[in-house]
Amino acid sequence: MPSNLPWNTLHHVLLDMDGTLLDLHYDATFWLSTVHRIVAEATGESEASIKARFAQELAQHEGALTWYCTDYWAEFFGIDLLAAKAQLAHLIRFRPHAEAFLDALKPTPLRTLIATNAHRDVIDLKLSVIPLTKWVNGIVSSHDYGFAKEHPDFWRQLFEAEHVDPKTAVFIDDSPRVLDAAERAGVHHIIEIRQPNLAEPPRTLWKHGIIDFDDLLPGLRAQFP
Repeated sequence: MPSNLPWNTLHHVLLDMDGTLLDLHYDATFWLSTVHRIVAEATGESEASIKARFAQELAQHEGALTWYCTDYWAEFFGIDLLAAKAQLAHLIRFRPHAEAFLDALKPTPLRTLIATNAHRDVIDLKLSVIPLTKWVNGIVSSHDYGFAKEHPDFWRQLFEAEHVDPKTAVFIDDSPRVLDAAERAGVHHIIEIRQPNLAEPPRTLWKHGIIDFDDLLPGLRAQFP
C-alpha cells in the first residue's frame, strides 16, 4: 500500500514530527540518558535511582498527555527541562529523505500538517534548528486540544479544526498506538515509519510501513510531476 498511494485523490498529508520527520535519536538520548545524568549531577542521587523513579512515573501516564508534557517532567525532575534539552540541540536532524519528501509535497495541492504530541516549547526548540514551518501548512500539538494523539478526542478536534476528511488523508507516524488510534478515527491511509531512531535497526510494529520516505517519493512525483 505505501508505494502506490493515490496521491491525486488525497487532500491532507498528516505527519508526525519526532521519529517521522526528525530522527528520534535526539529524544531517546535525552530521555534515556542525558536527563538522568543532569539530575544526578545536580542532586547527588544515583542515575539508577533516578531512572527507576522516572520509569515508575512514566508507566502511570503512558498514552496520556502528561507523558509528553515538559512542564510536568520539569517539576518531576526539578530542573529547567528545556535548557537541558537545548544542550543536545546538535542532535536534532531530519530522517533520511524527509526533507526531499517535504520539498516534493510543497508545490502540490495537498495540505500538509504536522500532528505531534510534542509540547509547544519543544516544537519551538526544534524549529530553531530545522524551520519546518517553511514546508508545511501548520503544526498541531496535542496540547492545543488537551488530548494525546492516542485519544479519540484528539482526532475529532483535529478533523473539525483543520477541516480534514479522514477518508482523503494519509497519516504517517512511528508509534503503533497512535497509528491504531488514527485507524479507529477513520483515517483511510496510514503508514508506519519503521526506523524512527537512526541509531537503531528498523523494526515492524504495524501492518503498513516504510523505512524511509524514498519509498513514497516515486509515486508522489509520478502523480504530481
